[in-house]
Amino acid sequence: MPIGYWESEHLLAPADLTIIGSGIVGMSTALQYKKLRPKDKVRILERDIIGEGGTTRNAGFACFGGPGEWLDDLEQLGQDRWLRLVEMRIRGLRTLLEMLGQEQIGLEWKGGWELFGRELKGQERARDVMRALADLNRLVAPLLDVGLGDVHPLGADRPALAEDVHRAGILNAHLAIHLPWEGMLHTGRLVSAFHAALDSQGIQRLHGCSVDTLSRLDQGVDSWSISTPRGVFRSEKVAVCTNGFARQLVPELKVETAPNRVLVLTPASGAPPEGCYHAEDGYLYFRTLDRGRVLFGGGRHYGIPWPAPGSPLEEAAAVAAWDDRLVQSAEQWLGSTAIVTHRWTGWLGVGQDREPLIGHTAPGLHHAVRMGGMGIAVGAGIGKELARRIDSE
Repeated sequence: MPIGYWESEHLLAPADLTIIGSGIVGMSTALQYKKLRPKDKVRILERDIIGEGGTTRNAGFACFGGPGEWLDDLEQLGQDRWLRLVEMRIRGLRTLLEMLGQEQIGLEWKGGWELFGRELKGQERARDVMRALADLNRLVAPLLDVGLGDVHPLGADRPALAEDVHRAGILNAHLAIHLPWEGMLHTGRLVSAFHAALDSQGIQRLHGCSVDTLSRLDQGVDSWSISTPRGVFRSEKVAVCTNGFARQLVPELKVETAPNRVLVLTPASGAPPEGCYHAEDGYLYFRTLDRGRVLFGGGRHYGIPWPAPGSPLEEAAAVAAWDDRLVQSAEQWLGSTAIVTHRWTGWLGVGQDREPLIGHTAPGLHHAVRMGGMGIAVGAGIGKELARRIDSE
């Protein structure tokens, strides 16, 4: 569809910065860049009416990892890189609070628990965690003190991890590790708060506008051509913030799209005590909602193959198999399920490790992708860093 006169002259005139993707990273980048360059014209393009990646489809965990996941990262990344990753998450949560406010996003510091099952594998993993518990607390404590100490109700005198025998008994677990610094937020209110902040800063949001291709033109205010079904947009700089879908626009990025299933169910015997829960090194998670309901999701480690786009029957079979496994896992921790009221798929950006990718692939073409399932924790901080890099180019 061609762009008309009034659109080309004002509404869709060339932008100083165009951000592709209206998730946490994209919206944070827009707000932080606008603080650095308040006179610049900033535009966000989003192909869905709200978003189809992880920002509107996550579980609402304000978390920065637990002992099972940390041990995996320590083995894979080494201590220094692992600590940088944990610090990135803690500081990212702090940035999110500074940008939007705790009340606006419905954040409650209810705490979290990592659960280890009674089967042999769970008991072995529990032993590994208990051996490492003191060292993990010693290493993470300074990061919590600096990053969240003055905004969290606990203050700075509680360890990151502590054994909780009572909670283990309630959930029939071999071991439960309390994560007292963890919180949960309301994802819908989070997105609404972002939208209000963007509107207040005059940042243009265009939803339902997918991007087909990006082309480099001459240097200047319209140095990038952005081809969309609505026509061709021009922009001096472009930031790709589409997380798991990034390779559709920048094929050389090392990021893969991974599905993540989520259910909302009502346990027949009632919900567990209020809070957030992790199991199987973070690949499974659940949290309490209202009216006795529980959000239960994850299962990427099940290894259930997801068909290529355009295979509806195969996708339906994968969804059914995945949901069956999730219900079985839920019943292991929560007992029999009375009803499942919601089912959906979120999309993650993953790679060989959990470190995000932030950088540029051409003059004026930047990216911040591959959040590894930790977008709530790292997204706002990553957006702040990306805005700084774009500003300094």
